[in-house]
Amino acid sequence: MKKPSKKIDTKTITTLFWIFFLFPIFTIQSQENNLNISNTSFAEKIYLQLDRKVYTNGDTVWFKCIVSNASEHIPSALSGVLYVELIGADESIRQKKIIKIENGIGQGNFELDKKIPKGNYLIRAYTQWNQNFDNTFMFEEYIQVFTNENQNHEAIQNIKLVKDEANNDHLEVFFNPQLIDSLQKNKLTVFVTVDDKKDTLVIKKEKNKYNLDYSIKKESQFATLKIETENKKNYTKTFVLNKDFLDLQFFPESGELVNGLTSRVGFKALDANGKGKVIEGDIIDEKENILTSFKSNSLGMGSFIINNVDSSQKYYAKLKLASTKEKSQLYPLPAVVATGNTLAVNKQGDKVLLKVVSNYMKNDSIFVRVSFRGTDLYEEKVSLIQGFYQSLISTVQIPEGIISFTILNNEKHPIARRLYFNEKPQNRLKIDLLADKNKYSKRELTNVNIQTTNHNQEPVKSNTSLLVINKEELGNMQSVRQNILSYFLINSELKGNIENPGYYFKDNTSKYYDLDVLLLTQGWNKYNYSKQDKPLTINPERSLTVSGRVNNLFSEKKGKKDVELTMMTSGKNRAFYKQITDSLGRFNFNLNDEFGKEIAILIQTAKSGDRKISNSVTLDKKKSPAVFFEHNKSIEQVDSIVEKFIKKSKKQKEVEEKFKLQFGGILLNEVNISGKMAPNKQKVTEKYGKPNTVISGKEILSKEKKWSYGLYSVLLFNYPDKVRIERMPDQNLYATVNNEATLVLVDGIVIPFHDYVHIPNISPSEVSSFEIIENPNGFSTLYCEVYRELSGCEFAAPAWGNIIAIYTHAGIGLGGAQKPKGLTQTSIPVFAESQEFYAPKYENIQADDWQHPDIRTLIHWQPIVVTDDSGKATASFYNTDNKGEVMVVVEAISDTGEIGYQELNYEIND
Repeated sequence: MKKPSKKIDTKTITTLFWIFFLFPIFTIQSQENNLNISNTSFAEKIYLQLDRKVYTNGDTVWFKCIVSNASEHIPSALSGVLYVELIGADESIRQKKIIKIENGIGQGNFELDKKIPKGNYLIRAYTQWNQNFDNTFMFEEYIQVFTNENQNHEAIQNIKLVKDEANNDHLEVFFNPQLIDSLQKNKLTVFVTVDDKKDTLVIKKEKNKYNLDYSIKKESQFATLKIETENKKNYTKTFVLNKDFLDLQFFPESGELVNGLTSRVGFKALDANGKGKVIEGDIIDEKENILTSFKSNSLGMGSFIINNVDSSQKYYAKLKLASTKEKSQLYPLPAVVATGNTLAVNKQGDKVLLKVVSNYMKNDSIFVRVSFRGTDLYEEKVSLIQGFYQSLISTVQIPEGIISFTILNNEKHPIARRLYFNEKPQNRLKIDLLADKNKYSKRELTNVNIQTTNHNQEPVKSNTSLLVINKEELGNMQSVRQNILSYFLINSELKGNIENPGYYFKDNTSKYYDLDVLLLTQGWNKYNYSKQDKPLTINPERSLTVSGRVNNLFSEKKGKKDVELTMMTSGKNRAFYKQITDSLGRFNFNLNDEFGKEIAILIQTAKSGDRKISNSVTLDKKKSPAVFFEHNKSIEQVDSIVEKFIKKSKKQKEVEEKFKLQFGGILLNEVNISGKMAPNKQKVTEKYGKPNTVISGKEILSKEKKWSYGLYSVLLFNYPDKVRIERMPDQNLYATVNNEATLVLVDGIVIPFHDYVHIPNISPSEVSSFEIIENPNGFSTLYCEVYRELSGCEFAAPAWGNIIAIYTHAGIGLGGAQKPKGLTQTSIPVFAESQEFYAPKYENIQADDWQHPDIRTLIHWQPIVVTDDSGKATASFYNTDNKGEVMVVVEAISDTGEIGYQELNYEIND
């Protein structure tokens, strides 16, 4: 194959993308060469660099975001909005952040609540554009969260696997749903998954307990139990049933063993926890003749060659046992097919030897196709001679990454495929790291110089990150976990879990054999670019948007109505937007950047002539994709290094708490109320306490606008830092303070909850004072008065909350104001504010400063460090009190898609 007959270089992909994006949607083909470019080539790859994978409650999860195009890894100019979610094992989204992406780069964090349950959590990220490709290019990474030992959130307890008199297996489980739902009274729904079998049960409380006795098949491997309370609270737990389980899988190089032909066979051995297990053994035939031997690498994978297999024979793997007392078990290889083909790919220097053998096509023509990330690089028609063809293919012009070799028959139907990893470390971004010293003292300043160059030693401007950690506790995890190289080159292109992905690029040494067996096994039928093309119907999201539809625009007599929309936002930079709906009544506002949690918006509809109309507005809801949580992730064992880190993290938190109690007490200023109070106000103050916030009715009235439609609309746009106004699913407005339960009194009168819908419409001119009482006395009692129709209120009432006290000039309580027409108010989420990583600065250390030990494991996190035109950047940080080695990690991406990873170690002495 010296001169491929049809060829396309990777630069064509970018050009074709813009043609694709600007013109009607269709499946792209190179018209000149008739070579396919899959739609998946136009996807975005999303990478999150996390500061680590193991956390304790109360920690912060820091992450940097990189969004690039899938074909060349150039930072994406398409999406400006990225959604990042933290998901629990119950498949509920616990936190969701919207991250602003600029030139493909962003940053964010999650604060782990101190009451977060122990377990594994999924962090995933996606763009609107990538929903064109289902979940194929969604970023996913699992983290482990550990809690203080005295916390007990285990709603599924005392799990036992027992045998009855007939030697049948049973699961016996005790549930304590009150730990997740204090209102749970009677029926509990239990979802049981044992391996691939799923079942749904409803159990009742017996003798004040919930117990399950469930029959299972022998030799079952995993079980997942999920409970759902009457109030839809969930808890999930996965556990191993057979600790001695071994899953040994075989993957012939071309997809099948073929009669009379020689094949390479990949294998993968997984233990009960889904981790690779080191094995060795022999391949035998039915007569127990040894045909060859095999041995796995440290991740339980490997390959062997089996010669001239016979379709009338069966073949087995027989493992070598550690003890002669153990009984040997045979694992069958796939059955041998009578007719077929083999495709072998082997590295030979800077070339690849491609060998095709068929036992039924003797002198036929076939096509050989080479593809890269969904794009056909070249294709050639060749001839088999006596069922054999081989060729040396140069890989010099092929990019680094996973290459797909496919052979097709004369009708161009694929008959065999093999994935191959083309190693070209010289094409990666070279990162030179240099600290100003090799050894430092505790709390001494470290200065690090960073330089990024290409393979020709030419400077490259790049966007880098700086992560500094304690090597003893986090270094080993860092070296094998996912990083920028492993993600862009393998994780993003292979489906399923890749164990220790960082291992394949550790120390910049060649891991060709390990990568090859990874692709032989995991890449056998799990390549992301092999999906069928479909139209791309979802547009990229470059900014925050509000879209929807105005309803009832048409009538038989008058036809279409022209409707003008005016929208006001209540963010830090309040803005007004105007737009005319299209012929279907649809609208789409592109918003200015806003940061925080959410902002309120007000939409008013009007006909020509600026007359308000009462057409309702329906906003589009941006739903999160369906959640797929790998529950076997929940059973990962804690090794000694992780256990040591957890203990250290807990110790650090104890030190912090003790220090705060001893040195960091904060006194809150009292709120004084002077002057003579009206009787109803005095009564409220004496019963519930003094207000923390007082806003006069005069001030509220001064902020009323023409478009205001009641008290809550004025509060919404003028006092977001005092009170939160939001529209709930019943489409009514409610007020809360500090995101806690909030009750409302009007002129000291208790308002039943079903009348809360009228409170927003109180006229600002009627209000004499608006006051907030935080953590009032007797809150639980008042809660029961408000929710008087709620049975069992004494058990449901929260222990604390807030009271909003509204006083009117009339002093007679709540009036029934009517809601004005043509106005829709709601709130929308906006970009999460990026927080700066805080670390102490020890410029002038005093003697008293040493009373506060600094034993942090995460020493420094700087997600965005940009090298200049000379490829250089600097960073500085102070060390902690931990003696031993420190690891500095830098990940980088250039404007042209080159990626790089580098580590640097230094010591902290006394």
